[in-house]
Amino acid sequence: MINKFILKKKSSGKSEKPKPNEEKKPEKKEKSIRSRFDKKKKDTEKKKYFTRIIGDHLEKAGFDIDPRNVRKNIIIYSIILSAILSILIITIGIVNDVRIIVVILILLGIWTLCLFAFYALLAWIYCLMLDIKIYQRTKQIEEVLPDFLQLASANISAGMPIDRALWFAVRPKFGVLAGEIEEIAKATTAGEDLDKALINFSRKYDSKVLRESISLIVAGIKAGGELSELLNKISQNIQETKLMKKEIAANVTTYVIFIGIATVVAAPVLFALSTELLGVVKTITSQLEFDTGTAGQGFFSFDFSGDSISQENFMTFAIIVIIISSFFSASIISTIRKGTIKEGLKTIPFFIVVGLLIYFIALGLFSYALSGVF
Repeated sequence: MINKFILKKKSSGKSEKPKPNEEKKPEKKEKSIRSRFDKKKKDTEKKKYFTRIIGDHLEKAGFDIDPRNVRKNIIIYSIILSAILSILIITIGIVNDVRIIVVILILLGIWTLCLFAFYALLAWIYCLMLDIKIYQRTKQIEEVLPDFLQLASANISAGMPIDRALWFAVRPKFGVLAGEIEEIAKATTAGEDLDKALINFSRKYDSKVLRESISLIVAGIKAGGELSELLNKISQNIQETKLMKKEIAANVTTYVIFIGIATVVAAPVLFALSTELLGVVKTITSQLEFDTGTAGQGFFSFDFSGDSISQENFMTFAIIVIIISSFFSASIISTIRKGTIKEGLKTIPFFIVVGLLIYFIALGLFSYALSGVF
């Protein structure tokens, strides 16, 4: 019996000693797990670096789209544009018998510089479209915010807590604001504090009115004051500021009319008259004959030989100037009336089209009127 007990003790002692191979295996597993985790962390940091701007714009614009898919689509479209441009270069080279080396160098430039330029341009256009969408959502929130605050104030005065008052103040007509309040309600039910959810909502949009209103509401929640009166006063202040903005826009109407008439009507008519007078001067000088090519002697002399400015070049110059002046006039008018250029993005194409139409109509009228005289 004693020998059996000794043997059992020896066998149990041998089993307790860990083998050297068994000690090394967990360390290797930990190192492999750490390396994989570090690689995933680096990959996520790179993805955030490349898609941070587009991701922020998509979130603010209300689109539930993966920014990586947007980035892939932009790359595909830039490759398609580069391929189309390279096909055009190849066809032009074949038609004009251009050397193969020159065509290859141009194609290399297209697939290096132009590809990056197309990618940057398409990304900028996409971000600009998202920025316009964000601005429209912000304006919609600012329009319905006073009505929402008045309903929330009435709910609080009826005995509801602040979170339930905000939730029951939501109406379908509020649109974007209704969806954002639903997101705030989901965040609070998940355990997030109401003040933090409201602050995150205010930071999502570039609106001074929204930020100040939310900051006052959060301060009232923390102070424990009478929130119904606070919400009612915030709503009244927002409505008063809207009325003040409308009065300011009405006071500067004369400046808006002057800028619009000067750029859309007066400038195209004057350019049309100058274009036609340039053609008249060309016809008159072509009929005159000078021996030396100059008129007058001494200090004042006029050169009538040669074509310094052609009518076609001046017409191109006039069209470019009308487009540029119409763009900037629409931007200035929107800044004067609304305080931002984004409001004038819709009027820019209208100003350009109207300016060009008036230019060509005036050009036709002046050519018809002056054709019988000269």
